[in-house]
Amino acid sequence: PFGAYDAAFIAAVQQRWYDLIDSSQVLPRSGKVVLQFRLTYDGRITDMKVNLDTVGELLSLLCQRAVLDPQPYARWPSDMRRKIGENYREVTFTFYYN
Repeated sequence: PFGAYDAAFIAAVQQRWYDLIDSSQVLPRSGKVVLQFRLTYDGRITDMKVNLDTVGELLSLLCQRAVLDPQPYARWPSDMRRKIGENYREVTFTFYYN
């Protein structure tokens, strides 16, 4: 039910991640990073944790920055906030390096 909001959120994170990879001096290696965090109704990210990192600290940090740098994200539409019933959503985001 939140497709448009989620699509914009994913696009912002993805673009920032690509920009960070392109501007870094690090050669990505195959693996993945799984982040868990809260996305608040007003577009902030809180309580970020790295649940899995198979690529090393530096590439993991690029993933964290890809989520944190674009904030604040758009505020939730009122119907989205009403349906969620909380001031935040638990989000798990997985980044794949190939």
